Amino acid sequence: MKRMLVLILAVLGLSAAALAALPPRGYVSLYADGARNYYAYCPIPSGYPIAKIEMWVWLLPGENGLLCADFAVGYPSNVIRDRITYNAALISTSSGTLFTGYSACLNTCQWDWCWVAHQALYVTTLQGTYAEIVPHPALGVFQFFNCAPGHPAEPCLRGTNLYLNNNSYPCVLPEVAIGAGEPTWGAVKSLFSE
Repeated sequence: MKRMLVLILAVLGLSAAALAALPPRGYVSLYADGARNYYAYCPIPSGYPIAKIEMWVWLLPGENGLLCADFAVGYPSNVIRDRITYNAALISTSSGTLFTGYSACLNTCQWDWCWVAHQALYVTTLQGTYAEIVPHPALGVFQFFNCAPGHPAEPCLRGTNLYLNNNSYPCVLPEVAIGAGEPTWGAVKSLFSE
């Protein structure tokens, strides 16, 4: 009986420690990989005007958990947006897009990092820029709905930006460098033809 009581107390202690590790406010962050190791792409090799990169949108719940989120992504002018994959296994309902404003509710309350979207992008210049989380245009805020009774809205914070052509941070090389010389409109359009 004592062993069972000790085991129960240990599990409760671990659960409380895990919850205590969450920040007071949650974060919406952009990363260059699915493991949240990088948030910058190294400079594109010279001679390659277009490079394919990946962007991951990750959410970190605050101390009250996470059930829904509203936000958008602000893209720099040297990026062409391509396909978006949403985490269908985690998201129960959603509306909008990362560019126009995205709202998503999750299947269950989350208490740890979770990714909600993954997008392919094409960087068209060697200029150093970044993508960032911005307020949902229709709402004027980026926010979470937490796991407290009634699931109230609470402000969340902008986490990491996705830095492009910047080796000031731990960075990864773009996946594919496409072509040499100046890009033409026809070459850019051909990237998206099936």
